[in-house]
Amino acid sequence: MRTLAIVGFTVAALIPGLAQQSGWAPLGPWELIERLDDVQVVKVLRKGDLTPAIFPPKPTWQPDGDFFPADFMLYNRMPTSTPAQYNAYESENIVLDDANIRRQYDSAGVGRFRISRVEIAVYFPYPGFYTIQGFWTGSDNDLPPFPTSTPPETFLRSNTGPHTVFVPQDGVWRLGTSPDPQNEVFTVQCGVLDESLDRQRRFNCYVGIQVETPGAWVCGSLPGTDLNLDYFLEYTSSGYEAYQLQNNIPATFALRLSGDAAGTLLQGAITISGYTGSYAGKQATIKVKQGTTVNTYTATLAANGSYTLRVQETGNAEVLAQLTPGLAKKVSLNLSGTVNQNFALTNGDVNGDNVVDDADLLQVLFNFGGSNAAADVNGDNVVDDADLLIVLFNFGSVGDSF
Repeated sequence: MRTLAIVGFTVAALIPGLAQQSGWAPLGPWELIERLDDVQVVKVLRKGDLTPAIFPPKPTWQPDGDFFPADFMLYNRMPTSTPAQYNAYESENIVLDDANIRRQYDSAGVGRFRISRVEIAVYFPYPGFYTIQGFWTGSDNDLPPFPTSTPPETFLRSNTGPHTVFVPQDGVWRLGTSPDPQNEVFTVQCGVLDESLDRQRRFNCYVGIQVETPGAWVCGSLPGTDLNLDYFLEYTSSGYEAYQLQNNIPATFALRLSGDAAGTLLQGAITISGYTGSYAGKQATIKVKQGTTVNTYTATLAANGSYTLRVQETGNAEVLAQLTPGLAKKVSLNLSGTVNQNFALTNGDVNGDNVVDDADLLQVLFNFGGSNAAADVNGDNVVDDADLLIVLFNFGSVGDSF
């Protein structure tokens, strides 16, 4: 599933005498972040400026920013604050834009993101009171992807709305959702773009706003990259339809998404008793069980055995780590946010069948004096008495399982 975030604005009253006021003003659970003084709207586009769109070829993907830990900027298309001119689109329907999120933001490859903040740039031609409402809906994995349900499914908790906002001065304003108690405005399950459209196969979700007159969503040649430079979607009485703006005006809308890959970040170290070699590049298998569902992940270890892995699960779960020649180790965890968990595995399982027995002993004896990596259970690059003693000491041990 993907999402669509939609925001609606209605003028309830106009107060011309406050046109000279500026600065931050509260929006209840939303906030008016700043007035973009150097951003100008040269034209407000309306229904007559639309023409049905046949989905065009997509532009080549280019890098669009660095990856930082904590609360990532997942998607960024905001007008510049240097003297710049843009258009705005005025619509009573639901306007959609597709947000392309880089795969680096989800190392697990699940494509499920927790959106902790949505920001939009809106042109208000007059000061006054407006109402604001956020919505979202899912979409399919077809090419091109389309939403699958009708709105309005709302944002979560305090950002649900609708809310009344006072805009003290006309112009282009950057608005944002307030911090949610659980740092989550909504959660989106993204689809993966087809390689024929995007060589990076980024995650894709629909996010947008609904702006009732006279408010209008800022659009045009905004900085950044996505795959939607010349068409967008609207929800009408007959469903979702694709449109493009006439006169070669880019149909890219101002939007910024912050958040993190949904799920839980597991980190710690996976080590094997008696193993003295480097763990660099070794791949451990981590399985997470909730109810009857078991998902399997791969964690690449650093030299000291440390790992970092994002899993899609949250809540109570059983987590099992496997790394040959260690026996599997299982723990019960409450998965939420970042969880630190070390795994100390029993040594001696040469053949990886999760038990230390005759088969493992025979492999050590068969390779005695050599450098077979599998039989070298202590990691000193030689199969000798030390390896034989480890297997004998742990003989009969059995690893955990689900």
